[in-house]
Amino acid sequence: MPNRHRTTEELAFNRTVGNNIKYLRKIRNFTQSRVARDLNCTFQQIQKYEKGSNGVSSLKLQKLAKLFEIKTDVIIDPNFIPYHKGFTGKMDWLQHEAEIEEEQKKQEIIKEYEEKKNVNHKA
Repeated sequence: MPNRHRTTEELAFNRTVGNNIKYLRKIRNFTQSRVARDLNCTFQQIQKYEKGSNGVSSLKLQKLAKLFEIKTDVIIDPNFIPYHKGFTGKMDWLQHEAEIEEEQKKQEIIKEYEEKKNVNHKA
């Protein structure tokens, strides 16, 4: 199903499904070739699904759900990835990762300060 003559909603849907397929594939350590073999298509077709270039047929969705051992509604859920990562907002997980990095940097600075302070007191 190439994206010619698709509406904005259809294109967004294809991107969502593609992102979810890619995420599910990667967390299960499957290659595109492995997924393609199970869906009886080429790895190039899987690439197109993951990019959102092509839409996935209902039969392929059913096969993907069976392969990933999930329900088909998970594959089409636009909030699947953030919910799976444990966050509720669209991009909360990015903000959370930035906060963790900032906290780690603060801890490293404090540790360096404490180490320098201990060295200076010993001298």
